[in-house]
Amino acid sequence: MKLHVERRPGTERELVMIHGVTRRWQTFSPLLPGLVQRYSVVMVDLPGHGASEVNTSGYLVRNFAEAMLQWLDQHPTERVSLYGHSLGAMVTMELAARRPERIASVILEDPPFHTMGKRISNTVWQSYFSQVNHLRNDDRFLDGTRKEQVAMLSDIVLVDPKTGATQRLGDQRDRASLRFMAECVLQMRSDVLQPVVEGRWLEEWDWEEVAAGITMPACILQADERTGGMLTQEDCRKLVMHMSDAVPVFFEKSGHNLHWLRTQDVLNCVYTFLDS
Repeated sequence: MKLHVERRPGTERELVMIHGVTRRWQTFSPLLPGLVQRYSVVMVDLPGHGASEVNTSGYLVRNFAEAMLQWLDQHPTERVSLYGHSLGAMVTMELAARRPERIASVILEDPPFHTMGKRISNTVWQSYFSQVNHLRNDDRFLDGTRKEQVAMLSDIVLVDPKTGATQRLGDQRDRASLRFMAECVLQMRSDVLQPVVEGRWLEEWDWEEVAAGITMPACILQADERTGGMLTQEDCRKLVMHMSDAVPVFFEKSGHNLHWLRTQDVLNCVYTFLDS
């Protein structure tokens, strides 16, 4: 399987970045101006996303991890640091546990674990991903103008199953970010989200067992559950406990996409962690 890779050459120190589900390498654009001053940056489109090929094995977390392991085994740089957001953070964990000799350090941005697995039906994310999945397979969205696509994304209704409270996605995100989201969804293969909405995404992948195998330094960037973060306090505590050398950083009142919402603060964390 061929994965699309974008490179921004810099210093000899290499940082490989892995995006989250529904996204593509361009999600890291806000971080690039700061990162390329210090590192050579390599960004990979995961299978079924962006310009990468489909994954005939499927789109469970373990399938994404296996594809990235194959890519890493062919990657010429002997040792790299890894930065993963959301799904990318979980894939990063698998690479770190199974190829420790290749990985110098890891940065995990808000890994969701079972917030997007067996717990998803109790969160707003069930309604969100169900409707994104529907739009990706709706000809009106696929054939619509960008303005029409943004309007359809704006009308996604987020439902909190615990309280019954609802909110439009368009009231949470600006139109520029929705335009970017529309392009990402169009480039995503039509079956990528099915395991997510069915609650099967983490089948045969035990994140606690994987975490226990990570021996290199790790920085955990945790968003705030109250404002859309996915890494729960309990899961973050377990993650730190299982890993040999983990540093958690909590971003109060900031949601899941920290590299967009708190760009400079995330850069500061990357700098101080990697330089330590």
